[in-house]
Amino acid sequence: MADSLPPVTAEGFAYAAGTSQRQPARLVLHPSGFVELHGAAGALLARVPRDRLQADAPLGSAPRKLGFPDGTLFETTDHIAFLAITGQTRGSLLHKYEAFRGHLVGVVALCLLATWALWRYGLDILVAVAIWATPPAIIAQMDVGTLRVLDFQWAEPSALLPEQKAEAEAIFVRLRAALPPDVQEKTRFTLLFRDMPGMGPNAFALPGGTIVLTDTFVTEFPQADVLAGVLGHEMGHVVDQHGLKRLYRSLSVAVLIAFLAGDVGPILEDVVLEGNLLLQLSHSRAQEREADAFGLGLAANAGYDPAGLAMFFEQIAQDYGDQGDMDWLSTHPSSAQRVRDIEGFIEKLERP
Repeated sequence: MADSLPPVTAEGFAYAAGTSQRQPARLVLHPSGFVELHGAAGALLARVPRDRLQADAPLGSAPRKLGFPDGTLFETTDHIAFLAITGQTRGSLLHKYEAFRGHLVGVVALCLLATWALWRYGLDILVAVAIWATPPAIIAQMDVGTLRVLDFQWAEPSALLPEQKAEAEAIFVRLRAALPPDVQEKTRFTLLFRDMPGMGPNAFALPGGTIVLTDTFVTEFPQADVLAGVLGHEMGHVVDQHGLKRLYRSLSVAVLIAFLAGDVGPILEDVVLEGNLLLQLSHSRAQEREADAFGLGLAANAGYDPAGLAMFFEQIAQDYGDQGDMDWLSTHPSSAQRVRDIEGFIEKLERP
């Protein structure tokens, strides 16, 4: 019965062993399992069992090649006939799925949807895992590296009087003592002062608990309630890990996976040792609101008037204009809406 089946043929070109000269040829698979290669005028060039042929791996629409034991080579663009003669070869299944067909549109759409879902919902989970997996020593080194860049590029040693520093440090110690015990145990807060000409009255927090006050801030806002509100706000950024969250989100999924796998290469070197990326990040509006709420509650618990934080932003708006993003790193967007939000927080704190 097998001998009654018709042979399978493929048209193409033949190359004699060791030469690049080609001639029209026909490849024939007989029902007996033997493959014959016929050249011009039907001359028989080779005849071998099918299992002794060597087929190349498919690559897109490129011609397929079939090698004979004596070195003769057959080439064809008839992929269907080639597959019928050789059967499944290495890479043929992958080639089948790589071919552009209607189902690929659905596959591409599904991949795009999965990517969007990962970015929209899965990234927060990856960020949380990355923060959990980051050793405290690495976070502390982030502070050191960032301060090194800060002092090299922008900051000068503080010119504040000792008594000015002492007043701010006393408020800082009082706020730190009002933190929940678990937060005090987990985070070691440190207060530093820097003279940063051109930056205006500013304060910012680094992921490891380092908080920096500019000389301009201390001299323009010596009021204890204002200092307490702003320092509490910056402590809120640290406690809620806003800096790390923004850092890992900015590095995207690929780098998060690298952090988890332990092979971060030059990226970790830039973040930890140089700190440039941390200095370029700004907090989101939602994080600012969270830090405001935390700072207001902490200031009130430490015995300060939480209205001091609103006083700070009102004065900033009066002196610098209601620009929303006027200050360095956008850590304190000055706006009327910000003041209204703070007043709303205070009303909630004052309710019995």
